[in-house]
Amino acid sequence: MLRVVEMAAADLRSRGVDVDIRPVDDREDEAVAQEVAAELAADPRVIAVVGHKNSGPSKAAAPVYAEAGLAQVTPCATDNALSRSGWRTFFRLCADNERQAAVAAGHVHAWLPSARVIAVHDGTDYGRPLVEAFARHLEALSGNAVTVLAMRVGQEDFTAIVDFAKKGGAQVIDLGATEIESSKLMKALHGAGIRAMVVSSEGGPDNPIVRLAGAAGEGSIHTYAGSDPRATRASSELVRRCRFGETPSYVVECYDAVQVIASAVSSGASTRTAVRDAIAATDIEGIGGRIRFDSDGDRIDAPVSLWTIREGRMEPLGQAPQAPHPRRPSGAFGATSP
Repeated sequence: MLRVVEMAAADLRSRGVDVDIRPVDDREDEAVAQEVAAELAADPRVIAVVGHKNSGPSKAAAPVYAEAGLAQVTPCATDNALSRSGWRTFFRLCADNERQAAVAAGHVHAWLPSARVIAVHDGTDYGRPLVEAFARHLEALSGNAVTVLAMRVGQEDFTAIVDFAKKGGAQVIDLGATEIESSKLMKALHGAGIRAMVVSSEGGPDNPIVRLAGAAGEGSIHTYAGSDPRATRASSELVRRCRFGETPSYVVECYDAVQVIASAVSSGASTRTAVRDAIAATDIEGIGGRIRFDSDGDRIDAPVSLWTIREGRMEPLGQAPQAPHPRRPSGAFGATSP
């Protein structure tokens, strides 16, 4: 992801925009995220931040950036609370958990409107709200109750969940967890002969859940809180240029985050306050489509794509329909003006 950001900055320099990147590593740790955010905030050359990758570090760093008036553009932190905490410096290019959950629920209801459904989360601030939102949306669509169960990070024995799914005849099992916990539960379900539709939020190109779940992942459905990077000619060309092995997660959003900041600078903004205000007024066509932000810093009509594992590959099912946008989840990269 850092290399994509650096590629975007190099492209800008080739067009005469004087911008450089200062990378920092939050180690996926909230305390470290606050420390590196303070470093960036203290550097007068830093005019905006791309990041953080994860919701926890993003939430920890956001008040530091807000106090410094330093715009933060995250490509992929999905926690709903990030845009609802009053930080005027926070902007998000990906969809939030609520939007992902609504898309997943809509897909399940379209295929199996009367299905018996359970939803399992890993107890984290990422997985639990995602599953709870899925259950709420599906119950509203179907009128049927969704049973919510919990596991924990690092869990190895899934007998209780497997037995519950088997006895209840679950036809759909929604997972709110990282690819590690999700893949372990998928293997346990598959090993018990349960062939329910499995839904998770681990979509996108080259997601490791394909490798981790193996045969247990075949046919599973996954949301991805970003654009399908092969959906347009421009994004396909970006993927072609990413000769890093696997296609980076949120490659489109990483590249477009730099474009958003550059657009603000190109409009004449030269101070942190001016850059923040210009980002808030963004209306540009990025690699992944039109980019605008609402008053909370969320991207208007943020894309969500649907994926499935087919013959050992993560394949796109397509972009989810855009819902009406209501007005009202490691690392960070500081864009510096030399």
